[in-house]
Amino acid sequence: MIKNQKGIIMETTSKPILRLNAFQLKIIALFTMTLDHIGSYQTFTINRTANDILRIIGRIAAPLFLFMVVEGLRHTRSKPKYVFRLYTAGVIIEAVNRVISKWTGSFDFGNTLPMFFYTALFVLCIETIVKNRKNTKIVFLSSCGLVMPFLFYFLNVVLLERGFSTVWYVISLFFPSPMNVAYSILFVLMGVAWYFINNKAINCMILAGLSAVCFAVPGSWFFSFQSFWLRPVFFNVFSLFANTQWCMFLAIPFILLYNGQKGKSMKYFFYIYYPVHVYILFFIQFICNHF
Repeated sequence: MIKNQKGIIMETTSKPILRLNAFQLKIIALFTMTLDHIGSYQTFTINRTANDILRIIGRIAAPLFLFMVVEGLRHTRSKPKYVFRLYTAGVIIEAVNRVISKWTGSFDFGNTLPMFFYTALFVLCIETIVKNRKNTKIVFLSSCGLVMPFLFYFLNVVLLERGFSTVWYVISLFFPSPMNVAYSILFVLMGVAWYFINNKAINCMILAGLSAVCFAVPGSWFFSFQSFWLRPVFFNVFSLFANTQWCMFLAIPFILLYNGQKGKSMKYFFYIYYPVHVYILFFIQFICNHF
């Protein structure tokens, strides 16, 4: 209701603008992720066009989940605990993935938790350095948190090039290379930028810019590099520039509708649903193909 010039209260007919809280955005991300995996494993569809449409819709999930991780960092009571929770979930999921892969001989499922973990870790380290710049010990430890993960990239290269793939297979379970995480180091850097910029409009422009680059630059272009340092096994950026990944800009409207509110709290549900629904979809398709 508003007052007119005579001070008479009048009812307005305008409707409130649609806004989405964190829980609702997570549900949207979860739904689009599920569609993406249905299309990826072709669990219920055999039509290529239908699968492609599901994969396009699924491009909404990753940036939306990344946005939620950034917002979770912004509002969590304890960033170290939040970072540790992402790390632990990532290790557990990766371990289960490897067991299933060895058992079936055909399981191929990416794990996005390490990407979220490194995003959160780098934010925590940078923020700690800024807030404690006069404390040499804290600055040193936080700097180690920023630098040491990239040493795993060089360790990955050296061990695989020298034939110690089994050693790296064990090490990478607990210390994955940030250069080889799902959606690449570019998503990690984008998440860190989102946190410190803290402006939805600018953050969406960054996502739109990355989407435009992914559309303009073909994935095959990266394979023209002769250096083994940029091989897909060491440096996972190729998939980001292939197929329909550029359609991730479709997440922008949902990010802009975010109202900053938490909504319902079901954080462990999302950690559980993420791997479990993929295992179900995979085994449905696996059974149909082998029996």
